[in-house]
Amino acid sequence: MMTQISPAKNYLYELLKKKYHTSEVIRTQIDELREKSKEQVTKETKKFFVVRFKGQVIDTSFEKTLKIISKRLFMKGKINNILTFKEQGLVESNITATVTEIESLITCLKKPHVVLHYKKSIERGASNLLIIDETEEGQLGNFMPDYIHRNYITSAESCEKYTGRLGEYLILHGLPLTSEKIGRELRFNKIETKNRVFTTTGLKEIYVNLHFISLILKLDLEQHYLKLRIFNSQENDIKRVEEKIDVLGFFADIFNHIATTDNPLLSNQGLFLDLMRLEHIIENNNWKAMPAYAGYVYSAANRLNMQFKLLEEYSLFLTYSNCIEKFIARLAKKLSKHKPDFSNEQENLTANYNELKKLQIVSNHPLLQSSYHDLLNSFSKLLAYLDFLTIRNTKTETADSTHSASKLIGKFPKKFGTIVKKCIESIFSVTIDISPKPAFRQDPVLKTGQEEGVQKLMMKFNENLEKLSKLKTTTGGDAFLEARKCVPLMTSLSDILDQLKELIKTVESKKEPRDTLSAIFAGSNKFEILYKELGDWGIVETSKEQETAQGILRDLQKLLFDKPLKESKYPEIINTIHSLEDFIISKTKSATTIILKLHQNPAFSTLIDIKTGLQNVTEKGTQMRKIYTFKNEPNFFSYSETELEDFLAQSVKFHEELKGTCYYKNISEFEVIEKKLDRLIDEVKNIEDRISSHTRNKDQKISREPNIQINYLKGSQLMRKNLEKAILLLQNQITQIEGFMHNIESNLYRQSFIHSGVATSVLFDQTTYLLSNIDVRLIDLPKSAEDMFNESVNTIFHYQVGEIFKEPKIEDIEDLMKEIDRKAIVRKF
Repeated sequence: MMTQISPAKNYLYELLKKKYHTSEVIRTQIDELREKSKEQVTKETKKFFVVRFKGQVIDTSFEKTLKIISKRLFMKGKINNILTFKEQGLVESNITATVTEIESLITCLKKPHVVLHYKKSIERGASNLLIIDETEEGQLGNFMPDYIHRNYITSAESCEKYTGRLGEYLILHGLPLTSEKIGRELRFNKIETKNRVFTTTGLKEIYVNLHFISLILKLDLEQHYLKLRIFNSQENDIKRVEEKIDVLGFFADIFNHIATTDNPLLSNQGLFLDLMRLEHIIENNNWKAMPAYAGYVYSAANRLNMQFKLLEEYSLFLTYSNCIEKFIARLAKKLSKHKPDFSNEQENLTANYNELKKLQIVSNHPLLQSSYHDLLNSFSKLLAYLDFLTIRNTKTETADSTHSASKLIGKFPKKFGTIVKKCIESIFSVTIDISPKPAFRQDPVLKTGQEEGVQKLMMKFNENLEKLSKLKTTTGGDAFLEARKCVPLMTSLSDILDQLKELIKTVESKKEPRDTLSAIFAGSNKFEILYKELGDWGIVETSKEQETAQGILRDLQKLLFDKPLKESKYPEIINTIHSLEDFIISKTKSATTIILKLHQNPAFSTLIDIKTGLQNVTEKGTQMRKIYTFKNEPNFFSYSETELEDFLAQSVKFHEELKGTCYYKNISEFEVIEKKLDRLIDEVKNIEDRISSHTRNKDQKISREPNIQINYLKGSQLMRKNLEKAILLLQNQITQIEGFMHNIESNLYRQSFIHSGVATSVLFDQTTYLLSNIDVRLIDLPKSAEDMFNESVNTIFHYQVGEIFKEPKIEDIEDLMKEIDRKAIVRKF
């Protein structure tokens, strides 16, 4: 039959022209089936099927119909191959798809389909085949094909080939796997990883345990953010307590002067750091370790000597300053009277300037050198200007002498004048012109501009001199006077450093020291001083009372000098100070009078301040932990303790289920376990979503560690550093684990039962390396969370190289295939 094309170019012609292979009706039917099964198909995994179709399927273009319809219908599946058995009147196809997709395909193929064939294309680029519904045949009109086929199925049988584990064997699509077969499946020539691979079930077990580890780390991260919130509220109180503890230190009195810049003549940062390094050893009476700190002792002694020399040099500077002020006053007086003769003052000022330049300690002092150099610069400018004025006056005097001689010569006869001229020239070394010229008198008085210049230089110099000679403390006091008042304190320190040197020599010579650290510092030990005052007040009299008081004060000293200050010691410190108060009150009848005296005592008053400060710290922490939620705040920073406990309870409950679901111990039950793992994956994701539902903005998140130096003996500084460092570490670990999880998910999405141990070896090396380096002891959660964490890590480590499988031997193949066939699932439609 020849192809006839209607001039009207009907509907079917337009479909062919647009390269369609199905009509609108057929496409609608397929799309309805696809949409109806979409949700179920998404949940199912792909499997391998051998499907046999019977009906009007021979020589009816059924194979093409099968390919075209399945391509539009399947979401996950695909046709692998199609075989036609004419003698048996059936078509067989190997299909990889979900069960629901197979059912939808068979449902669709049961409906009759008409296939239109055109031997020659109706138009260049158009289709030559079109599948239509039998109800659409009436639309052909004169647009007749070369031939028409009609196909449909009357019955179908699907055989779902077994894929999975059979004992220690791996079965794929009904066939046992060998290393070479797995290699071809995974696009390798042969598996060379000691016959190890991953199954989907194994990867899911790794994935869910890795997800649980990530969940524990996120809970730990949120716990640290809560701790940082609490610490932020306590920080100022903790710092005040630390300052009070420092007041009780052996070097506290000297620190009050040298550790700050309040008085530039006392400030000595180097001495302060040396004594700081010694103080911790001294407070703990660790005299045997003193030789290791000998460098700091000698350095402190040298710096202290330089401090004495600074005061000596500054005193000399003040002497020079007084002289300079007198000479400047005389110079100013002469200049005000326009007297050019100030050579004496200039010489004295120059001499003092040269002496000032010899003050090396003052010139190199970090707080004085700027002012000192400004002073010398202004001084040198003033002297230079005075030197200029001296040169000018000398020239003026020479000119006046020459002019007088010329006038004298003019009064005598010319011959006599010539004789006098020669005489004068020989004496004064000048050349005299005796020709008649008009005479001009030069005024030796300073010009106005020069006078203003020297006045400005003097004012600037006086300003710099006053700034350095009248040094003030930050409170406005006389810096030099205050420094001189501290000489006894520095002398006492010098004596202590000398004793420490002797102690070091004694320890190094392996002799028993006569005076230990406690004896050397007895005079500056605030606790010993307080104990003596308690005895003076009659509070400690009997030997038992003395023993009790000494015991309490000794314990208190040990607790407070155990630096850095630790949160775990707060209650013990508070209770020990309470014990001291109770002991004192119990030993006096007039408690009010004694307590009043005690509160006037600096050491006892400081102890009470420490107790009050630690009580405030503890109370703020307690109140913060009682808050139910912080979600009402405009910017999220942390969850409350109640919320974190709830998340932890959910995690514990989840782990109980996870612990009872272990694939590598029950590989024969992989299908049941895989379904449980799928459910567990959904559960752990739900818990994680609830934790991650609130995020921190850039300002609230710790993104980098502050680049600042800290004092490791200060608990407040160390606590902040440790919290922020732990947060940064946890955030980094969580990010890495999420990257590993994403890679595992990518493997799972491939819908393959087996996965290459070669392809994932780098991933697992990185994963196990990270997990090995996480110190579970640092996790700030209950011990149960640590145990759960370790169990999941151990499960993942079990899969470090993959899963073991057994390769079938030739003599076992027949029995093995029979067992595999028995596991095939046959469905008839």
